[in-house]
Amino acid sequence: MYTIKRAAQLTGVPETSLRAWERRYGVWAPHRNEAGYRVYDQESLAVISTMRRLVDDGWSPTAAADAVRNGTIPPALVARVDEESREAATTTLPGSTSYTERFLRAAAEMDVAAIEDSLDGGFSLGSFEHVVDAWLFPTLESLGDGWARGEIDVAGEHAASHAVHRRLAAAFDAAGSRSRGPAVVVGLPSGSQHDLGALAFATAIRRRGLHVLYLGADVPVSSWEAAVASHSALAAILAVVTPQDRPAAITVAERLAQHQRPPLVCAGGASGADLAPGVLDLPWGIGDAAQELDRLTDELATQPV
Repeated sequence: MYTIKRAAQLTGVPETSLRAWERRYGVWAPHRNEAGYRVYDQESLAVISTMRRLVDDGWSPTAAADAVRNGTIPPALVARVDEESREAATTTLPGSTSYTERFLRAAAEMDVAAIEDSLDGGFSLGSFEHVVDAWLFPTLESLGDGWARGEIDVAGEHAASHAVHRRLAAAFDAAGSRSRGPAVVVGLPSGSQHDLGALAFATAIRRRGLHVLYLGADVPVSSWEAAVASHSALAAILAVVTPQDRPAAITVAERLAQHQRPPLVCAGGASGADLAPGVLDLPWGIGDAAQELDRLTDELATQPV
């Protein structure tokens, strides 16, 4: 079974589109795990990939859904989707499984030195962005699953999460000398505490040269306003980790939109396309999202005030 984030990565369909297609067309029905979150099996991924390929080839989503439902997909397309599925199954980084297993075992044993060693190995597998998307995030999902099953004590889960936070904070600091602007603000809305994804994204865009003010978790609306104003930020990036974070994120987005020249507000995670008028959903994956934000801010920087 795959989480919605992993399904989005493997199929190339953003999380918001997955939810919308499920609601509108009912071509597949995800299961729900014990925590109530969507999980997808291999058959669902194949259906999603097929529909996505049809849309990429110019079909409307409605026509693509009808073709999948009625079994009228062109044979050539079926072959292409099968090939994509085989390639997706091999996208994990070489050697990543052993580092994930070491990380989870170390968390279960509350062995901080072993946790750090496994992070050393994991982050040596490729570029920062690729490692975070292909190894770190799936590993952290496994950490959460281990905690939910009672295999990892909350103390071990916290120790492992704090070790990851320290590693990401060090990477963020190391990227500081590359800053060239424009200014962007990154953080989580009030009440939201899980900031590893936001910190990883802040690091990725700082590595691209953007001037980043990272606010972290649980930031009240007034502080978002103060941060954007003090830095004349072109973009405010709201990390919306769970559906429960949406109301607070909506409040932030709507308040920022009241300014004379509202910054571009981008959202990620569980935001959904309807977070607030004018809010953009960034692509899944911090590498692609960072590239898109870089492009958008460059466009804004050239527009007259």
